[in-house]
Amino acid sequence: MIRVNKYVSIKEIISRVLRHPFLKDFSLEQAVQYVSDFIDIFGLPDMFEKKEADVKIDNYRGELPCDCTAVIQVKDVKSGRCFRAMQDNFYPNDRDYDKLQPKKIEHIIPRYEHKFHRLPVIYAQKPEELAFKIQGSIIFTSIKFGTVKVAYKAIPVDSEGYPLLIDNGIYLKTLELYIKKELFLVLFETGKVSSAVIQNVQQDYAWRAGQLQKEFTNPSLSEMESIARMWTAMIPRTTSFDNGFRDNANREYRKIH
Repeated sequence: MIRVNKYVSIKEIISRVLRHPFLKDFSLEQAVQYVSDFIDIFGLPDMFEKKEADVKIDNYRGELPCDCTAVIQVKDVKSGRCFRAMQDNFYPNDRDYDKLQPKKIEHIIPRYEHKFHRLPVIYAQKPEELAFKIQGSIIFTSIKFGTVKVAYKAIPVDSEGYPLLIDNGIYLKTLELYIKKELFLVLFETGKVSSAVIQNVQQDYAWRAGQLQKEFTNPSLSEMESIARMWTAMIPRTTSFDNGFRDNANREYRKIH
């Protein structure tokens, strides 16, 4: 089945960690740091919230939202066409084409016995494909001015700006063990706990981490069907950027004459 995630306050993980008598000094600031590190380490899609925002492009660049952690897709608001990710350093945009001289092409073909007809002059056209690149919190595009809609991943936060946690038993237990592992490592280095304690916590964390990966990465039957259709397509789809990946998982029909 496709998972529907619900969220709980970060104070839930604080209360779990504070149950241990050695970790009574655990604070909210520490919790925020460890939760952020935990999300970066696993990077599971369900840990993020999908959002959309309109970004104004001025002189080929725009500023991404402050809560953006990864860009999923970019499209032009005016035309509705999607951008592809740049794979080159010098994309042939308006700046390059403004410097080019028109390419004049003429062909002479015989029309009558002693008369000739010239075909119309053909000029170089600007490229129609759209592309973007991300550098830090700035998005660079192949268009000079305009507005793009950015679909991105963000860490869900509450009204006070603190991260929200997925209300899932495996997720919360793995996060709890990750925090304990990091805190017990400090206590072990200062001689306050034995090596057996830290080894036991590390083993529990490794077991729960494997469960978490399985819990949030296994696709549902519906998702597996869509993936199978993309991988077994008879005709490769080369226009995905043009239609926003709309038809990638559609069924193919073979017409028999």
